[in-house]
Amino acid sequence: MRPGRLTLIIAAALATAAPLPAGALARRPLSERDVGGGRVQRARVADLRVLPYQGGPVLHWNRTHLIFWAPEGSGLTFDPGYQAVIEAFLANVAAASRNGSNTYGVTGQYRDRYGPAAYDSLYGGAVTATDPLPQNDCTEPAPPIGPGWSVCLTDAQLQREIERVVHRDRLPTTANDVYFLVTPNGLGDCEYTGSSTCALGGDVNGYCGYHSQTDDGLVLYAVIPYNAIFGHCQSSNPRPNDNAADPAISTISHENIEMVTDPLGNAWINPTTDEEMADLCLTNFGPAIGGSGDSAWNEDINGGHYYLQDVWSEFSGRCVAHARPDFVSFRAGPRAGSSDWFVGHAHDPEGRILGFRWFFGDGRTGVGKQIVHRYSRPGLYRVELRTTDSWGNWAFYAAALTVS
Repeated sequence: MRPGRLTLIIAAALATAAPLPAGALARRPLSERDVGGGRVQRARVADLRVLPYQGGPVLHWNRTHLIFWAPEGSGLTFDPGYQAVIEAFLANVAAASRNGSNTYGVTGQYRDRYGPAAYDSLYGGAVTATDPLPQNDCTEPAPPIGPGWSVCLTDAQLQREIERVVHRDRLPTTANDVYFLVTPNGLGDCEYTGSSTCALGGDVNGYCGYHSQTDDGLVLYAVIPYNAIFGHCQSSNPRPNDNAADPAISTISHENIEMVTDPLGNAWINPTTDEEMADLCLTNFGPAIGGSGDSAWNEDINGGHYYLQDVWSEFSGRCVAHARPDFVSFRAGPRAGSSDWFVGHAHDPEGRILGFRWFFGDGRTGVGKQIVHRYSRPGLYRVELRTTDSWGNWAFYAAALTVS
């Protein structure tokens, strides 16, 4: 197993990782630490300003899948509404694709030689698995360091469950399909047998989630433990959906973005600290844009309200909540021969405008910054211009046009 396969989310400053026992899963040093019961602290972002490209692939589009595991006979179940809130989140993320106004719109600045890690997402659906628990193979730290859950599985055991569900349900395993294994309250996990690197596992090696790939390299996946435990993993942040799933959604966003920009651990990652773009901004949150107090939200994604962390923008050299908006407009006028001319104007403050696509309101479309279009009959038409920038994000401008 090559070093760097496993990327973990934890919470506070970096610590030196203990050497792995023979045969254990190789990994890079942890980048995010859970401060067992205390407020999350971390090193200043100014100390970690560079996120250089390491040459590996990014995902130019992705399709997300959810596996909710509630093992039969275990008594471990999901809170009311937990699954529905998470499903709605990924559906909204997909519906808002190419929109630069939320945290996902920042990913397009990270590229490989084939293009940007564009915000281009599909939602592949959810599966609820009831496969019984295997035998415990690790031990979650006891309170007050960890939650003291009696069930504890290793990454290898969680991998087997993911592979079992994918094979049984004949789910897709292309390089663009990513899976989230979501586990209920009480189901703990550690990196390997004997590891102290565990879900919610304390101030040194606890994590809120991680992403990796199966040993055969066929499935990209993230493990999302139950994070709504007091003092752990953003559990004290606002919950705009009034649900225990809210802290898990922030972790899903974190892992999803990192799987897009660094799926194999060899693309956009800091070689000194082994941190990815979401790790660098673990405790940075944009200002609330709606709600208040425990119901505040800082992201509106397709009408859904969420409280998500910022992500690192290499272009801006800081943590940001979203891409800066593009400016788009157009001019139109009559031309001899019953045609109209259209000229688009656009500016991207973080890159370049690469494409202009026109929707003329009569069912026909066109491409190009300047274009001529003939309407077949008089009337009032809504003309829309959509631009595509170098990050793969879209911007729109529309106006009414009267054809006489």
